[in-house]
Amino acid sequence: MQNRFQQLLHKPLPYYLPALFHGMVWLIYLLSAIYINNYQGVNFLIGHPSIHLVAEMIVFYANYSYFIPTLLAKMKVPRFLLLNVATILVLVTIFIPAYHSLRNWYLGPDATLFPLSYDEQFVLRSFELLMFAGIACIVRFSVDWFSFQQKTRELENAYLKTELAFLRSQLNPHFLFNTLNALYGLAIKQSVETSAGIMRLSQLMRYVLYETNNDQIGLAKEVEMIEHFLELQRLRLPLDFPVHFEIQGDVENIFLEPLLLMPIVENVFKHGSGFASISLSVTESSIRLLTDNGIGTKSMAATGGIGLANLERRLLHLYPDRHQLYFNETNKSFQTTLSLTF
Repeated sequence: MQNRFQQLLHKPLPYYLPALFHGMVWLIYLLSAIYINNYQGVNFLIGHPSIHLVAEMIVFYANYSYFIPTLLAKMKVPRFLLLNVATILVLVTIFIPAYHSLRNWYLGPDATLFPLSYDEQFVLRSFELLMFAGIACIVRFSVDWFSFQQKTRELENAYLKTELAFLRSQLNPHFLFNTLNALYGLAIKQSVETSAGIMRLSQLMRYVLYETNNDQIGLAKEVEMIEHFLELQRLRLPLDFPVHFEIQGDVENIFLEPLLLMPIVENVFKHGSGFASISLSVTESSIRLLTDNGIGTKSMAATGGIGLANLERRLLHLYPDRHQLYFNETNKSFQTTLSLTF
């Protein structure tokens, strides 16, 4: 449910929503003014803002649609201020007499002198329109900021998808190359198990070429491919080479990015020697892969190759702050621990 909400949040807004939002805000402002005037026993036509509402809208949208994006955004501040002052002065000069004409028409013979002088009205209305220019700046800057943030997220997502696709394109040939090496070992020995190895390889190739193009795949499928890979390794390894694979928990309802566990498993056989132990623990919200293998004369940490480096970059993109990848090397063994939280 939370992921669905985040997806909806990141989708671009329909084009009509901003206009609908503006209309609702102005309607609320108008209804509030009418209510306050009626509560005070004054008709809206001679109360506030009355006809001055039109001037307020003109100042707001002149700034929102033109002055801010074309002048202020390009740092043409003097011209921006000059046009605002000129617009406000013209509107105040027009709408104060228009308001009094409307007031006199509505009140008729009962019209009384307005309590404020023209100069006081001029200053008051000018300040009022100046305030709406400031509101337009705040609204426009807020809208532009949210729009910028959304575009930034879209660019980041596009970049991540491109880099992940590149990393996956590196990983697939790398994985197949290592698997072919195992099959090559069988062919060198002219083993009767070569045909079985070819079958295992075809299953792995089908998985890598056709099923790893999806964003996510079932953990059960990944585990199945790990088992095929282990069977292929057992064919080429000596009979006394112990290979242990243990699974704890239910793998059926867990989904993750394809080929996320395989680089660690294949690294056990590419650089390890003596023995291999692989343990996978699964809960509803996390998985933990632990491998332990003997080491030869070279350090495993120094010979990790492209597979582990590729994996670390993928984890940073796919599971930021939700993964842990540890390596531990002793004189006789090398352990790798990968923990993922969903």
